[in-house]
Parts: sequence; structure tokens; C-alpha cells
Amino acid sequence: MTRVETPYEDWVRHTVSYLQGHKTVGNLEETADLYISRVICYVEEHSPFYGRHLAKRTGPDSRYAVLGKVPVTTKDNLRDAGMDICSMPMNEVATYYETTGTTGAPTPCPRAVIDVQTSGFYVQRAMAHAYNETFGTNSVMTAIMGPSELYAFGDTYGEICRNLGIPFVRLWPESPRVGLEKAADCILKLGVQSLICSPAVALALSRFYISKGIDPQNTPVRQVFVLGELCTPEMITNIGRIWDANCTHGLYGSQEAHAVATGCPHGNLHLSETNYAFEVLPVSGVEAGIGEMCLTMLVPGAKPLIRFQTGDLVTIEADCACDCASRVLKVFGRVTDLVMLGGKKVLPSDIESAILGAVDRSWGYQVAIRETEDGLDWLEISMAATLDHDAQSQTRTYIAEALGVPVTLTLADKLDPRTETGAYVSWKHARIRDERAGS
Repeated sequence: MTRVETPYEDWVRHTVSYLQGHKTVGNLEETADLYISRVICYVEEHSPFYGRHLAKRTGPDSRYAVLGKVPVTTKDNLRDAGMDICSMPMNEVATYYETTGTTGAPTPCPRAVIDVQTSGFYVQRAMAHAYNETFGTNSVMTAIMGPSELYAFGDTYGEICRNLGIPFVRLWPESPRVGLEKAADCILKLGVQSLICSPAVALALSRFYISKGIDPQNTPVRQVFVLGELCTPEMITNIGRIWDANCTHGLYGSQEAHAVATGCPHGNLHLSETNYAFEVLPVSGVEAGIGEMCLTMLVPGAKPLIRFQTGDLVTIEADCACDCASRVLKVFGRVTDLVMLGGKKVLPSDIESAILGAVDRSWGYQVAIRETEDGLDWLEISMAATLDHDAQSQTRTYIAEALGVPVTLTLADKLDPRTETGAYVSWKHARIRDERAGS
């Protein structure tokens, strides 16, 4: 009797085949409509929400034939649907998570074994590559510096560290059992060589060491994976200089959508090609090629999302100097974080790139967007950096010319505590505040 492959085995084989180079992005594009059709049938049958939602057929046009006029799924849809979004009963999932609820009611984010495995394959490959490039071994004490309760961060990296034989410690500075001081002490005591954290945590930790008379470059840390918030190439370079370490993206994703892309040693993000159908929806006033990331999750797990509008501004490109076959994803911030500045729309990443491109290194910054009595825009920037008077003047001029508005620049030893929380509040709210009338 011929044995029939289970959906789980089929997806593992499909993903591994791509990662081993037996399939190309072109091959996946050729079969995309087939996989999209399968997942649509799956959610229509198993998800009460999608059983109702997909009957509307009132969505925007799509580059995929089978998604033509399929309605998008928004974050408001997820909040309103609650558990009805799920395609699997909770007694069959592998684990249950929720969103943090920083922008609205928390939404359920259960994951089945198939979700954990197919998403984890990409993260594991990226980590293995980075450790080989930086250390030539996996015997590297690693600090996982993110939340764990109802959040996938710690579990994802903990499981992959175990799979790769990487020793690790959980050091979430916001935990009442840890805190910044204990985290910093453990890094030195344990000889931690690799950090997995948000850019905000990497910067806050470096400032804490400096306040104690310790140069971060004199710690054992030689690898930093950043994730969880917007991180421009300038921020990656900045963090690498501060720590004298290789800094690259860990992953880009979310509680709802899992690991959408993973980092490489060249500082790029590469798409998890087998797990999603990718669309970039146009956004008014933004240059061609940049738009809102819209995902269709192809893996038939606990909660596949169809045409999910992530709210992130992105572009998808083909080239990277590394040997990863997946396309490159560039992230420019949230659609809601676009601002009108000096009469033109400015991407969130433009502001960070201008500020960090002006200095050799900065331990953090925050920006207030203000306007004069005549209604003209200007920026008030506070920056943690070491600059003499001339360098401060040159930095202010550079930023003003890059963004096309007047700038005041103040050096600060401390920043608003909300800046340290980074993505766990919201990138714009943490670092950039629009204090103009009507904002």
C-alpha cells in the first residue's frame, strides 16, 4: 500500500528542497497560484472569519491571478475577529501567543508545529551562516534579549539555539527579574559574545556600560542581531561601531505573520520565499517601487492570513552579495509613520538615515517635529553622542540639508525612557514625535 504524505511532511520537504537549492524563486513563482488556491480552500473550511470574509471578493487587483479581487485582511479585522480568525482548535496547536496590544486589542497568534518548523528553518539557516562567518563555531554564549510571555521571540531563538548547539541565556532587560544592570553584569560574567535584541536595547545597554566606565568595545560581544523595530543600514553600521561587532538583522516579521525575512552577514533581509506570496501595494505620494507589504501565508497551519496588510513600507529587490537565493526585502518604516516635512512626504527611514549618517556613532536619538509661528517645519533633535562644537555644527548642517528643514541639535546623556522600549511601544512614538498643531 502506497503511503500518502501528510501536509506537514509535504511542507517540510517543500521548504527544505528550496533551502538546499533544488528549487528557485522562479520555480516557486510558477506554482504560487496553486499554493494560494490550497490555502484559500483551507481557511474557508477551517476559519469562521475567512468563511465569511472571502465571500466578499472586493479587494484590490493582484499580481497573482487567484488573488484577483480577494479582500485584504487588516489589523482591525484581526482585532474584531478574535479567535474566529484561527483555522485550528487550541487543543491542536503547538503553542499560543498574542500581540502586545500596543496599538489596539491583543490578537490571538497560535502556532501549529508546521508553522514553527517551516518558519524556523529560515531563522536557523540565517543564524548558522552568521555564526560561521563571525566565529567559525556555534560554541558561542548568546543572550536572547526579548520578551517571552505570550510572545514568540524567546521561544523561536531558544529552540534554534538548542537545534544548533548554541549555549544561551535569556536576558530581557524589561523583565522585573532581570533589568538592565543585571543583564549587563551577566554579559560580562558569562562571557556573552552574541546579542539578539532590538536596536533600542543594544543602544541602551551600551549607554549603561559607558555610564559605568566600561567601553562596550571591551566587552566580549562580537555579534549583534537586531530585530523588532525599524533598523536602517546606518543604524546597523552605528551599532557595529559602538560594540566593535558584526551587526546584522536577525529577522523581520511579527507575532501574526511569523519570520517573513531573515538577515545575512551583508546586512540585508532575505524573504522566506516558500512560506508566503508577497505583494507590494502602492501608497500615495511614495516613490514607485515602495509600497505596503501585503502577505498571503501559504503554510496550512494554525492561523494563515490572506492578503494581510502589514502596515510596513517596503520594497523587494533581487540582488545581494551573499549566497542566499531569496530576494532582498528593504523596510522603510510604518505607513502610518510617513510625515509631511518641508512640504514633502518623508519616509521614517529617511529621518534615521540622515541623523545617523551624520555621525560616527550615536548611543541614541529622539526627534520632535515642530513648526514656527509662520507654519514652517523644523526639527528639535536630542542625541547621545560625543561631538565637539565644530562637529556638532557640522552634524546639524548635514541633517538640515538632508531633510530640507531647519534643525536644532542638543547633546544629551539621557533620553526619554520611551525611547528605550523601541518597537514595544512603536518606532515613531519612541523616537519621533510630531508636535505640530493638528498632529
